[in-house]
Formats: sequence, C-alpha cells, structure tokens
Amino acid sequence: MTSRQLRSLAALVPAVFALALTAAAPALAAGDPLISDQWALNAEAIGAHEAWSQSAGAGVVVAVIDSGVQIDHPDLASKLWTNPDEVANGIDDDANGYVDDIHGANILDGGGNVDDDKGHGTNVAGVIAARAGNGVGVSGLAPKARIMAVKVFNAAASAKASGLARAIRYAVGEGARILNVSLNGESTTVELSEAVRFAGEQGATIVTSAGNNIRDVDAQPSYPVSLPDPAVLGVTATTEQGNLLEAANRGSRSIELAAPGDMIMSTARGSEYDFTAGTSVAAPFVAGALALLSAARPDLTEPQLREALLASSERTRGVAGRVSAGQLDVGAAMHRIVPGTWGANKARARVRLRAAGRARAGRRATIRWSATNASSVTRWKVSLDGRRVRTLTSRQARSAHTRIARPGRHRWTVTGYDARSRKVVSATRSFRASPPTR
Repeated sequence: MTSRQLRSLAALVPAVFALALTAAAPALAAGDPLISDQWALNAEAIGAHEAWSQSAGAGVVVAVIDSGVQIDHPDLASKLWTNPDEVANGIDDDANGYVDDIHGANILDGGGNVDDDKGHGTNVAGVIAARAGNGVGVSGLAPKARIMAVKVFNAAASAKASGLARAIRYAVGEGARILNVSLNGESTTVELSEAVRFAGEQGATIVTSAGNNIRDVDAQPSYPVSLPDPAVLGVTATTEQGNLLEAANRGSRSIELAAPGDMIMSTARGSEYDFTAGTSVAAPFVAGALALLSAARPDLTEPQLREALLASSERTRGVAGRVSAGQLDVGAAMHRIVPGTWGANKARARVRLRAAGRARAGRRATIRWSATNASSVTRWKVSLDGRRVRTLTSRQARSAHTRIARPGRHRWTVTGYDARSRKVVSATRSFRASPPTR
C-alpha cells in the first residue's frame, strides 16, 4: 500500500452461527424479524429504548463514506437521501462536479453510481438507518434518518487520501453534518487534514473507526482517527459483555468512545443480512446516536450534540484507559439535551452478569449477577438459550446453575420483573461449551 492509500481494516466477518436473544424487541422495531439478533439495540447499555421515545432521527442526513450502498436493498431503498437539485439525465445539473448524483456520489469516476460492490458500506448503512417496523430484516439505531452514499473504495477495496478528502467535501457541501468514515490507513496528507478542518468549520462531525490492528493509536497512529481535529470523533469496538473487542485499536487521546462491535446483525449485499464485527460497525452506532440527538434538538449544533454524547458516556472497567470518554449511552445523552422529566430523575436499573466464558458439555455451568437501581425488582428469571432455568425472589441469592447438554455457543439471560410482572432490567452473556471428555 502506498503512503497515500487508506485501506478498510474492519473487514466484514460472516457469522458461523446465529442465536436469537430472549430480550423483548423495542416497540419501534417490533415488526422486524431479526430484531432479536440485534443485541446492541436490545441491550440496556446504549439506551436505544429511551432515545427512541424521543427521536428516530427523522430528517437527519448521515453520509456513509465507504464502498457505496446497495440502493435497492429492501431495508435501505426508502432510507436514501435524494439530491433535490439533480435529475438522472447525464448532466451535472447542480454543477457540483458529479453527474447524476441522485443518492450520493462516486468519488472515483465523478458520477452518481454508488451501488456497493464490496458489501462494507451496505452493512454500515444498515447499522445507522435500516428501516424499522416494516416486517423485513433489521432496524437501524436511527431508522428514520437518511443515508447519503459516498463511494470511495476502488476495485481493490482501497481508497486514496485524496479521494477521502473529496468525499468529505462533497458530503459537507451537500448538507450532511454527520459523516461516517469506517476506514483506516497508516498515513495522512495535508489535503485530508484540510478537508477535515473544512468539515469542522461547517459544523460537521466525522465519526471514524479506530481500526482493528490490536494497537494503541496514540503511539502508532491510524488515520483519520488519529488526526488531532475536534471534528473527528473516534470509535472503538466492544463485545456484548462490555469489553474491548480483541482486535480493536485503543487510544486514550485519539479515541473518544466505545460502541458495540461484535456479532452485529445488519444489512448485507445481495439483499441479505449477516453478522459482522470490528470497529467499522461500532462507528455507525455513534453516527446513528448523533442522528437521534440531532432530530430531537435541531436547534443545537453538532459540536454541542457531540459534547452531550461524550459527557453522557459510561466510564466502565471494560474500556477504562482505552478511550478518553467511555461507552456509548445515547439514552443518557438524550436525557441530557431534552428538557423535562421523562425519566431523568429515575436512575436506570442495571444488571451485571458474571460467568465463565467457557464450560464443558455434560458439566454444570453457573451464572451470578449483581444489580444497581433495581429496588423495584421482585423476581428474577434465569434462562439458558431461551429456556427457563430458575425463577428467584429478590431476596434469594443471585445465582443459578444448570447442566450443559451439548457443546457449542450458549447464552444466559437474566431478567428482573416488578410486582406487576413488568420487565425492569435484562442482560445476556454468551459462553462456549467444549465437547465432553471421554
């Protein structure tokens, strides 16, 4: 790779298994058949339920600077931004340098063909804005936002810094104030730095992935996440348990937030759906979160919304010292910017699970948990792979065990209910069981 190239370091990771979660689907996306596989939306940690009560991202445009987007994907076709000043006639009607850029631009050839031939951008777009409640596939975190597709990857799945700079200027010039850049490279250029500075001057935020090199980008930079510009918002990836993803980069100065990035179900090329992993799918959760906040408070600037998101992040042991702020909590950020007391005075109940990451089939596995702000819980239900193991009163010891019948991947779920059988809090934890010994 030349010094002027940027490669996507967060390649899509196809799943070899898929287990449904037992957590209830958010009402906004209840009609999506794969919502139960979207643990990041079901998890209490990022606060999607709370944020959705105030906003779904309506009217907000998010630019996905990537490999393009499958424009006829059933969960994305209706979510695309449309250029009001361009028609498909082979002419650059709005004189912006791109011909027929109806749903975005192809930076490589100066045209408007943004169809995705790699799959990466389609996956990212789905995390942000896949249509909710349509009876198809998945939901995005900001399902009423619009996606502006800006294609920068060539046939070799790489992009030049000059192309990325033009992509940023195009997106900002067409009105996008939230840009998702899920790609990383070993070097930068003056041209790219100037484009990022231009975006910041126009009030835009560039949400960028941290990269998947298992390194500290403060010591060994990765671009554009390592650019020292306040417009750049760096994001690394965490597992369902809140720990840093094994391959994900870290950097307490260069990276601000951590977001879900493991076993993320989203839209895939070919009108399909698939699990993916890496910081490439963590970044769009933050872009989607900004879209929710922006729709709820259009009077606030992007820097103000960005500050609300950072100030409301959760500082957990899983990412302590690895990012400058904490783990994404869009629900808390929404409380911070929306006036009123729609739950702001009620601390969110949380439950933390403790269990071995591995077990052996034929032997007993144990789950233990602790809870905070859960005084309204009167009973706990413990399930394994969707089947109830035990129900405990709130006064009993918070642990349960059962024999593991088969090898493979398994999932604990612990749910707390109040006296009226309403769910108060829920958490899941996965583990893998080895074959029994002979």
